[in-house]
Amino acid sequence: MTTTKNTPARVGRERTCTQCRTTYRSPRNSSRYCSNACRMKAKRGTAPKADPKGGPDGFSIITKALLIAGFVGPITRASSKAQPVYALTVPFEHALDELSFQFNRKGWGYVSRAEFTEALRVDGIEDFHARSVEAVDLNRRQTRRRMERARA
Repeated sequence: MTTTKNTPARVGRERTCTQCRTTYRSPRNSSRYCSNACRMKAKRGTAPKADPKGGPDGFSIITKALLIAGFVGPITRASSKAQPVYALTVPFEHALDELSFQFNRKGWGYVSRAEFTEALRVDGIEDFHARSVEAVDLNRRQTRRRMERARA
């Protein structure tokens, strides 16, 4: 006995609008814009929104693979004015070894240390830190206070 779901199937594939950079679904392969408004903006010559290099849409293949695996993630809250800052969520060596293993397993080739480092640098991915910047500053202030007390 088979059961069927009453949920409609997804129509089309996900695409990115060339004008506003939003993601939308289109059943057509030739679709470039998410709406008539974006199509008309492009026709009138309005400059499209810049592709944010600080976000996942502008990342290289290596960084996207790390993001999917959970080895890269945002470390600051994204406000409406600022782009989130992304960093490694695991130590550098662990991320490099795991990514190399995954790429080799899928037959995509070996990821060198130089290639890995360059991809992280270009995409603006910060290095892994076990403690946050705030925790480091607090420790620095506490150490300074202890030293001042010891001198007195």
